[in-house]
Amino acid sequence: MLVSAMRRYTAVLAVILAALLAALHLHPPGAAPSAEAQPVVNWLDLAAAAWGYFAPLYGVSSRGVNYASPSWHYVTDWDLGCYISAIIDAEEIGLLPREGGWGADDRIRKVLHFLSVRPLHPSGVPYWGYNSDTFEPYSSAPSNPSDAGRLLVALYRLKRHRPDLAATIDYVVQRNGFGKFASGVVANGFYAYYIAHGFYFWGFVTPQVEEALRLPEKLRFVKKVNAYGVELPYVEVTMEPILLAIFELNPSPSFFEWAYRAYKAQDNRYLATGKPTAFSEGMLPVPPHYIYEWIVDIYSGDTFTVWNPVSGRLSRTPVVYAKAALGMHAVWSTNYTLFLAQYVMKARTPNGFYEGVDEDGKIIYSITDKTNAMIISAARYALRKSEPPTLQSSQSVTVYAGETTRVEISVTHSLPIPVKLSAKAAAQINVTVSPSEVVTNSTATLTISAEPGAKPGRYEVQITATSPAGNQTSTLSLEVLPPGYELTVKVVDSRGRPVPNATVTAGSRKAFTGLDGVAVIKHLNGRVEVTVAYHGVAVWGPASVEVLQDTALVASCSLYEVHVLAVTPDNRPAPGVLLVVAVEGRELASAVTNATGYATFQRVPGGNVTIYAYTPDKAVLLAEWHVQITGDGEVVDPYIEPPSRE
Repeated sequence: MLVSAMRRYTAVLAVILAALLAALHLHPPGAAPSAEAQPVVNWLDLAAAAWGYFAPLYGVSSRGVNYASPSWHYVTDWDLGCYISAIIDAEEIGLLPREGGWGADDRIRKVLHFLSVRPLHPSGVPYWGYNSDTFEPYSSAPSNPSDAGRLLVALYRLKRHRPDLAATIDYVVQRNGFGKFASGVVANGFYAYYIAHGFYFWGFVTPQVEEALRLPEKLRFVKKVNAYGVELPYVEVTMEPILLAIFELNPSPSFFEWAYRAYKAQDNRYLATGKPTAFSEGMLPVPPHYIYEWIVDIYSGDTFTVWNPVSGRLSRTPVVYAKAALGMHAVWSTNYTLFLAQYVMKARTPNGFYEGVDEDGKIIYSITDKTNAMIISAARYALRKSEPPTLQSSQSVTVYAGETTRVEISVTHSLPIPVKLSAKAAAQINVTVSPSEVVTNSTATLTISAEPGAKPGRYEVQITATSPAGNQTSTLSLEVLPPGYELTVKVVDSRGRPVPNATVTAGSRKAFTGLDGVAVIKHLNGRVEVTVAYHGVAVWGPASVEVLQDTALVASCSLYEVHVLAVTPDNRPAPGVLLVVAVEGRELASAVTNATGYATFQRVPGGNVTIYAYTPDKAVLLAEWHVQITGDGEVVDPYIEPPSRE
């Protein structure tokens, strides 16, 4: 993503022109950072502080378009994506009302108006940057896949958040030609994974986009590098796109695993060196004005390096970025992330957060929309995550000793968070959950097996969901029933041939015969009444059967083979007649007479049946008659008109 980084870096070069103003704008009177870190993270308070950046005429122009920095009144599409996400998140957590001047609706409509009227590059795509006050292009350069993808993610979120604006949002996406960038996605790390989702959400799917979307599953096959004892994939790794993906997408469990490794490598670096570590990208108040901190650097092959897209690798003290520190604390909430959160508190001002604090404890006196937008996203994530996931399943279930049953578990949360599912029960009750790792909202299957020697009675199965938002336990009541005995019934017709699809009933339990005519009913103990039905017609029983051990019997049913001869009034064979056998209005079988007028039906129940004769298309009823079936035999009807007659 270094090429994309160079494109985006051009914005920062403009800051050089305003270097002297930067010190004034970024450190105004009364905006000195707090020198003390708070011992407890108050997420709503932090979000309110970060939202201060987007005050009108400070971080947002009078026309409603944000500034990348108060000292640089321009905006890229990446910046616009940050602002849209900040508005959505601020409204969701109650910082920003929807209605009123400079409310969420007013702000969003101003941004959509800008996207609807801004001049476009001759190629039909946006320019790289725009003046937030005049809407004029910053330069003649076009935008790039990174910025387009980031804005597309935000517009997709906005469409879901504000479906009433769907038509306008669709128009904006179509007008700005974002799809032309889709083939330029370079699948070399987490930036590509994040921005590819923007194109995917809007149907701009190219082979390059598909390749980038497969990143989490591909990472286990790529070369690995050791970063302070953590095996990381040899791709671009830094926290900016990782945190954006967690806050704004719905990543898979495998993505969370790689994200955790990136976090853990930074934790281990701190333990090994004593240097606080929260690597990301951001602005500097001095040259080179913008840096990328790589946890894995594919350009030099090293880990934990600092780069500038123009100057290359730098020998400078890394920055503990406030957005990365607070973002990691929102996701993982460990002692180390709490330390990081406290470490960057002195970067807080009444107008948002400075970029961060370097490893030597020096505040980075630059302030941007990107940092403050991500802090608001982190706060929204942490506030929603503070409630544990919800577990839902059946309250009670039964299983026979020696058998297995399955129960569906639903795990939900207001955020997509990784959850590990587990279950436990008493001895001789074996329980497993699959899949054991999910991202909310998901379902999993709880498999419960009672060993053959399990004592009948009631048991409890505890299901636990473990997540960064806390743990949740649900108790399921399990009743183990005695296994009983098997009754095997072989159902045959009058000629001793197997009867498939017959219904065998033993007491309150049922089973159906297979092609071999056999049905097995389990879990019986004592005397039961057994019956056999075929197509709903009783053909055997009832018979009282005592089942005190595994028992087998043969049910010879009143099912007969019947031959029908269709003849004309002059006693000639009637071929091609469609014959249907029915009992009590239910059709059991059909056949067409052959050249000699014969049709054969097997498994016709004894008793009263009705035989219908039709034309082959069943359009005309030729005749019908009622027959008493008492055994194998032949029925002759002398009154059927041949189908060929009109």
